[in-house]
Amino acid sequence: MNQVTCECGFAVRAAQESEVVDQVLAHVKADHPDLVGSVTPGVVRGWIELVPD
Repeated sequence: MNQVTCECGFAVRAAQESEVVDQVLAHVKADHPDLVGSVTPGVVRGWIELVPD
């Protein structure tokens, strides 16, 4: 399972890496607009942790 936890407490977990990336990018756009542009899909992929189901 792929997981990302934001410093603000937002967390997303999904089997598909692309789903996690999409949800994190949407979160950044909605809740951290100052980071839009600097948080790319590649950056998000670097934040993904593999966790047990």
